[in-house]
Amino acid sequence: MVSGGTIAASAKASRPSWKTGYYTFSHFLNDAYPNLYPALLPVLMVSMHFSVALAGLLSSIAALTTQMLQPLMGLWADRVGTRMFVAGGLFVGSLVSATALAFSPSYAVFVAALLIGGLGNAAFHPHASALVGELSGSRKGLGMSLFMIGGNFGRAIAPIAATTTFLYLGRHGLWVLALPGMAMAIVMWFVMRPAPRPKIRNQKIWTPAFRQGLKHAGNLLAVVMLRNMASMATMTLLPIMWHHLHRPLSQSAALLSTLFLVGSIGNMTGGAISDKLGPKPVLIGSAVLSSLFLWAFLHASGIGIWLSIGLLGFSLYSTGSVVMVYGQALFPENKGMASGLTLGIGNTLGALAVGGIGMIATRVGSQEALTITAILVLLSIPFSLRLKKI
Repeated sequence: MVSGGTIAASAKASRPSWKTGYYTFSHFLNDAYPNLYPALLPVLMVSMHFSVALAGLLSSIAALTTQMLQPLMGLWADRVGTRMFVAGGLFVGSLVSATALAFSPSYAVFVAALLIGGLGNAAFHPHASALVGELSGSRKGLGMSLFMIGGNFGRAIAPIAATTTFLYLGRHGLWVLALPGMAMAIVMWFVMRPAPRPKIRNQKIWTPAFRQGLKHAGNLLAVVMLRNMASMATMTLLPIMWHHLHRPLSQSAALLSTLFLVGSIGNMTGGAISDKLGPKPVLIGSAVLSSLFLWAFLHASGIGIWLSIGLLGFSLYSTGSVVMVYGQALFPENKGMASGLTLGIGNTLGALAVGGIGMIATRVGSQEALTITAILVLLSIPFSLRLKKI
């Protein structure tokens, strides 16, 4: 006979905890802040006097803290627990990112602020995603998809929030965008009670299992790098390309929002498919369709522009939760670090590649640079095929 307690425990393990909703909304806000500035790049380039190449370099520079430090932050979070990584990271990231947009007098100051704000973002991601993985029980694909969809919605609302605030309040009024993130950080401080406890380890991290995970992580990092390169290149160059075509700032912001909004649907769809078929079909399909729809967007007109950018978002972000779950499976005893490694190192490499794409855009134009990006995305297919079965 199965006891009522066993049934309740089984039910609890089969569905994500209600706390996942708080983490998802925090992720929504956390991911909005690093994505406020791209929609305003044409304005910032004029007010701070920098080039398209330096605009592309912003993604690479910001990744030094936003992405590259995530593995170390994840390892630190695994070791010490606490609420500071999620709540404190969100607070710092929201405050610094918004005030940098509002008041930075020069490119150098803006870069410094992006790096500081990125520390908060780097602290939030690995610890929050690892905790969501634990809260989701046996349905990790669904739970991680819900968490990742929050980030996608944050990226979707960021361009509209930035441009609307700029149009109504001017550049110096952009500081008000810090308030929602700071408020949610305070909420999360109380939601995360009791505070996450340190992971007790009887062994060192550098174990045979960990080394085995590293051996197979290279292929995954290559996939993440190329996906993030395409995402960041589109996010950076689209507003600049639209400005050169003498089209309104609000329209390029709406296109970016469409990219990310439909991408959130793709994220959830990809997570659900991966639960049934595994990661490889999702990763390979994403590469092929992303390349196709990016090329279609660059040659579309009328309603085709909006359809192609939406389909690009759907295909491009369908892999978000897939790579996260796969990374945690490679390092099951170090999930915080696994999340940081998957998002951090992979996305850093992708962001660094965007610096090169920006230099190409300076020489041949933004549209041609994005065409090259569409071709480069296909290079992820061989790496996807070589992924270890988990």
